Amino acid sequence: MIKTELGTLRRSHYSNELNPSMDGLEVTIMGWVVTIRGHGNISFATIRDKNGDIPIVAKKGDCPDELREKLSILKAHSSIAIIGKIKSSEKAPTGFEIIPSELRVFSDVEKIPPFEPLAKTVKNIDTRLEVRPIDLRRKILQHIFNARSQVLKSIRDYFYQQNFTEINTPKMIATATEGGAALFPIFYYNKEAFLAQSPQLYKEQLTMSFEKVFEIAPIFRAEPSRTNRHLAEAISVDLEEAFVDYNDVMNRIEDIIKIAIVTVSDYAKNNSDVEFIIPSIPEHIPRYSYDELIEKMQKAGAKTEWGDDLYPSNLKKLAWKDFTLSKIGLWVQNRFM
Repeated sequence: MIKTELGTLRRSHYSNELNPSMDGLEVTIMGWVVTIRGHGNISFATIRDKNGDIPIVAKKGDCPDELREKLSILKAHSSIAIIGKIKSSEKAPTGFEIIPSELRVFSDVEKIPPFEPLAKTVKNIDTRLEVRPIDLRRKILQHIFNARSQVLKSIRDYFYQQNFTEINTPKMIATATEGGAALFPIFYYNKEAFLAQSPQLYKEQLTMSFEKVFEIAPIFRAEPSRTNRHLAEAISVDLEEAFVDYNDVMNRIEDIIKIAIVTVSDYAKNNSDVEFIIPSIPEHIPRYSYDELIEKMQKAGAKTEWGDDLYPSNLKKLAWKDFTLSKIGLWVQNRFM
């Protein structure tokens, strides 16, 4: 009988912890079925966990017939656990296979998803979102989430190394944090409140005690947009520091940009199937004053005047020699300074 409950069974190894030198070792693996194919009295399966794929070979005489028969009819994305022994194999892409002795089926898929887990692209976004957990089993998307996680960790590490204190500020506020920006109104215990646009006011107060604080958290701005700069809900990396000026702030931002690019580059080097476009970065990132940018845009034919925002459509008109990916400009200098 094939068991369906987890019970006391627990995983012993992830896919990236297995290798051919462990030949003969009994292991317990858990994950989702990627592919199943039969060949006579042998069933081949590939199981995927959070770190990669594991090949399973169920051969008549090497494992229970009930197990082999059940494994052969499982559909992709079924959730299972397998207890078995590692067998080194030069034919296997990983250099080893798992010979199963016990199978537990936690979730037996009945309906096949509308796209394959190995697909690099799926055109219909609505289809993807309807089965988002399945969509996120595609490697290309997992790389995005994993790289993002590494970048956030690197940024946090940087702040801790620089003796910053991590904070968490309220996201439901009574008044606007920044004038002019649209707010999301909500009801809070029968009173009107708003989703926070920024932790700015809280950061400023906290620097009076802690001097150096940072927060990585959501911000909300009711700004209708159809571009990739949509800020209705975004994750913001905020920092505040006492006894510094805007030049010091730009130094911090330069450090963070460099850390992010190096982190993504290292991630790509350690994952051969990653297809990220990673910009190069100079030792010192160019900086421009507001006056300089307005002058450059006007010379490039942009209809802009002193006092206008730095609209992306106008910035795009600037010469590529000034704004290639290898020369990322920092424009955080306050235009009124």
